[in-house]
Amino acid sequence: MGAFCGMPVLTFYLPFPFILIALLSKIIPYLIAFKLITVLGIFLLPLSAYIYGKLFRFRSPFPQLAAVLATVFLFMKSYSIYGANIMSTLAGEFGYSISFALVFIFLGTLYRGMERGKFDWLFILNCLLLMALVMSHLITTICLLLMIPGILIVRRDGRAILYAITVLAVGLGLTAFWSLPFVDKLPWTTNWGWVKLLTFNALFPSEIRIPMVIAVVGMIYSFRKRDFVALPLFWATFVLVVLYFSPTGGHIWNARILPFIYFLIYLWAAYGLLLFHNVVVYMFKVLFAIPTNVSRRFFTALIAVIVGISVIIYSPTAASWAKWNYSGYESKPDWQQYRQILDFLDELPPGRVINEHDNERISKFGTPRAFELIPYWTNKPTIVNTVPVASFTTVYAFINLAELSPKTYSGITWVDFPSVNVAQGITHLQLMNIRYLIESTPEVVDQVAADSRASILTKIGDFSIFEISGNNRYVEVLKNRPVRIITDNWQESTVPWYLNEADLQVPIIWDRGEEVLKEFKIIDASDVTAPPVDPANSTGDVISEKIENEKITFETTAIGYPHIIKVSYFPNWRVQGADGPFVISPSFMMVIPRQQKVTLTYVPTVSNIAGDIITGIGWLVILALLILNIYKSITGRKVKYIVK
Repeated sequence: MGAFCGMPVLTFYLPFPFILIALLSKIIPYLIAFKLITVLGIFLLPLSAYIYGKLFRFRSPFPQLAAVLATVFLFMKSYSIYGANIMSTLAGEFGYSISFALVFIFLGTLYRGMERGKFDWLFILNCLLLMALVMSHLITTICLLLMIPGILIVRRDGRAILYAITVLAVGLGLTAFWSLPFVDKLPWTTNWGWVKLLTFNALFPSEIRIPMVIAVVGMIYSFRKRDFVALPLFWATFVLVVLYFSPTGGHIWNARILPFIYFLIYLWAAYGLLLFHNVVVYMFKVLFAIPTNVSRRFFTALIAVIVGISVIIYSPTAASWAKWNYSGYESKPDWQQYRQILDFLDELPPGRVINEHDNERISKFGTPRAFELIPYWTNKPTIVNTVPVASFTTVYAFINLAELSPKTYSGITWVDFPSVNVAQGITHLQLMNIRYLIESTPEVVDQVAADSRASILTKIGDFSIFEISGNNRYVEVLKNRPVRIITDNWQESTVPWYLNEADLQVPIIWDRGEEVLKEFKIIDASDVTAPPVDPANSTGDVISEKIENEKITFETTAIGYPHIIKVSYFPNWRVQGADGPFVISPSFMMVIPRQQKVTLTYVPTVSNIAGDIITGIGWLVILALLILNIYKSITGRKVKYIVK
């Protein structure tokens, strides 16, 4: 209930890093556990590159060079949000970084496992690695699944193929408790409508161009050497470049593929350095009679030193970002002002909070998203959160921000967001039961103060806190009878309704075939901006309500009349004592009480239950294999191959 008028936390976001944080916090303080896990992917990546080179049996010193160049990749500063480098990790993409590093460890262990084809410790490790990386990020999982067929170029026998299929089945099965509901309920997310990034500078930024030249040398060199272990690298490079240019329908931003392309370029550059390595070793042997093993170590150490010096000189940004992030809110110059605002909010009566989108003024607290943490610091829910794609209410919340913020920004490309409109913005706050408004831009503060529906409570520094008038109820009896529409895209159909203040008095129901809804008038989806007004004429009212995280209880005397519940709709909600819940505009729930007391509970659906069962079976398989392999270790008996 803390964000976006209620959202299914971690249903559409990746749980594994947070599971690690929670487990580690049982041993060490939570904040330290949080910091360690959020940087885990950074420190894991060079090791991941080394393991990848070793397990694929690339010639030495490729594994060492790959680890060195992985460090160069980490310090890339041409981007700060796509994922995997330090700056993206510090911008919040730590799940991507962890998953990204695990992808290359998994590919190496899968390759070795396909060689062996056994239900042994390596098989168990493969399954657990796959589980971890899938539940750390979705984009990396898509890239991995496209990269795996490249291994089949090298390992084409039936035993290897069956091994890979079994690993995928068990590993993905371990994630089913999360991944099955994710897939099933994906329509309840917000389509961002991503615009493709196809510029030359994005695909080949200046800092990657020299490594790119060496990478091309590496590709040619591997081809001339007929090095078959490089074929999976060829495949991965080809298929991910194709994915980058392929249509994705706006649901996936192709820029998120770029870290893989950049990293593969660095891996190819490490292969290209093998050619220079061979030349240096030969020269040292002929000219100075230096043994081969000594010159090999010298070459790798020299490359590492050059890389280290370059990183120190040319990449100070990552260090400054790390210091800023991990020094904490308390170390920022304006901490006391931030704390004062939070303490004031905490003492107010219950109610949702929304704040003006003002990067410049809010950033001085440590981040422009500082007020998104209001539910962490206080007992108040807020509206906007850092995972907007995962909410069904995102579009309407961002419209509110646009109406109340001169400098608002939203990446949702299919919505024509309005300019500042304080009067309509306050109407929307009343509609969504948002009680408190934080404003900081002087001209907007003045407009809010001039509206009779807003009362200023306090001013702390640049920030004015207002209370918006209204009944402050989550459950209301509808004054007018709603109308229903049939549509394939609810958000696109209702945004025009939401943007027209005059239409808000007549709610829209999403008719998805429910028999009960036939009592309400149906209109065409194109007519939502002029719905007919039909008073409900109810004499009853809601007499009590109680809102909990996974339970909503209310009592009403308006039995048989539609009630709106100002909590985001989600398929897991079930109702007792009423018909419903149904989707009602903008993104809330409607029920029709059949008795005085009505209870909504958040319960598992079929996909949740099926996912739990599949995951349980997966863990039973892992447990059985653990017992079998322990038995093997004790008795010395062999475990049979998957395929003889």
